[in-house]
Amino acid sequence: MIQTSNHSIANIVQGGDSSFSIYNTKYAQSYHSKSLGAYSETMLKHIIPAFLFLQFSYHKNIIFKDYFLSQVPHFTEYITTLHTQINNYANIVNTKSPLSYIYTSQLNRPIRILDICFGLGYNAMLALKFFKNCEIYSPEQDFLLETLQHFHYHNIPHAHKILAQLITSMRYGNTTQTLYFLHGNALNILESFPNGFFDIVFQDPFSQLSNPELWDRQYFKKLFAITTRPCIITTYAKAKNILESANNVGFLTLKYQYGSILYKP
Repeated sequence: MIQTSNHSIANIVQGGDSSFSIYNTKYAQSYHSKSLGAYSETMLKHIIPAFLFLQFSYHKNIIFKDYFLSQVPHFTEYITTLHTQINNYANIVNTKSPLSYIYTSQLNRPIRILDICFGLGYNAMLALKFFKNCEIYSPEQDFLLETLQHFHYHNIPHAHKILAQLITSMRYGNTTQTLYFLHGNALNILESFPNGFFDIVFQDPFSQLSNPELWDRQYFKKLFAITTRPCIITTYAKAKNILESANNVGFLTLKYQYGSILYKP
């Protein structure tokens, strides 16, 4: 038990980057990799791949696979620069403006992100930190929001303000961003979304051994239907059967150092 924010939370796990996660006794798994740490894992496996995908939308003369792999060696550099230069996206997107604004100016709407699942909130809250014009939909079966008010988040300065709003209204919002906490079964919640709705999916449930229903062919078929083109799914998973299931329903797949991406060009 580690003391965080003046309260004690059981099963705290401190990662290699000094950020904290929690070990879930029900699923016998930590929410994040201990070696990388919660913050670094979220950045390496979700936030940075999604940024690169949005950047690629403006470079159709190159192959996304080749472009993505050329950037992977720089991922750790991007973490270092991004958290100290929150408003300077030039190190990734080579533009003076936040990429999400440029992207949405062509869409005429915010970027829509599906976060499977909310968990401790790192994916959703770091997306709010880096994607300045977005809607995030985050299903979650467990209701840990009040407990997480006492949890120490690494490099997410407004985490507890976000959580307070979610506890009150299941929604956090400002003029350009909205996060919806969708309490319930993820598969049932996905049925409420229309086809072609999401641009980005953070595929981050517990492992297929614990959550097989969130890794099978039928599940990826549903994701294929409710994502637009182009879209990207980011994930830590590398298992052959998972990538085959995604590929069989129409996604292109790419395994790399930190995980895999599934995408529609």
